Amino acid sequence: MSKDYGQFCGLAKAASVLGERWALLLVRDLSISPRRFKELHDGLPGIPTSVLTTRLRELETAGIAQRQIAGPTQAGVVYGLTAYGKQLGPVLDALGRWGAQRMSTPEPDDVITSASLAAALRSGYQPDVLTSLTTYELHAGPAIAWARAHGGQIEVGAGAPDFTADVTILAGPQLRLLLAGHMSASEAIASGAAEVTGPDGALATFSRAFHVPLDDFETVTDTS
Repeated sequence: MSKDYGQFCGLAKAASVLGERWALLLVRDLSISPRRFKELHDGLPGIPTSVLTTRLRELETAGIAQRQIAGPTQAGVVYGLTAYGKQLGPVLDALGRWGAQRMSTPEPDDVITSASLAAALRSGYQPDVLTSLTTYELHAGPAIAWARAHGGQIEVGAGAPDFTADVTILAGPQLRLLLAGHMSASEAIASGAAEVTGPDGALATFSRAFHVPLDDFETVTDTS
């Protein structure tokens, strides 16, 4: 932790840990699933190895992340969130929804990672839409994520799922407009913005279940 604001304030203490560059995105990825160092590095394009090492050390010191033995089918060590770190889940989701309100289309250099796609599904989930357990596999360019949801419960993951999803969606950059309600499911399918494998109406249900609106803010450039 290299920054201390010198205030006896919960927000200041949180910012001293999470305000460093890449820290929030690192916690976001760890909130999806425990990961090896290389998986974290590959999933955060542009992060220097030295910075990743430093951020992980800071998160461990703060009691947010910890090293743990990988699963029974794997060998070695992975990084995961502690119980204290997992409390950040609702905070991450709220920040994701807040930031997405002014995201309409990706910038030319923007990338979508599998972990960021999974986090977007989790943060945008609307608990009152799905009337039965439904599984989704979503492809957005090279990024793949899945969701298993019903009522107030949702589980997400990065990469291809180990089950056959009820609904598989292949989408382009206009996915954001679909989830904002600025494009209908029928328009998305007709235009080729999305391809769907699943029951009739599946895309329309998906767009309601993971709805995140866009606000009306417009940037005005003063040319006077």
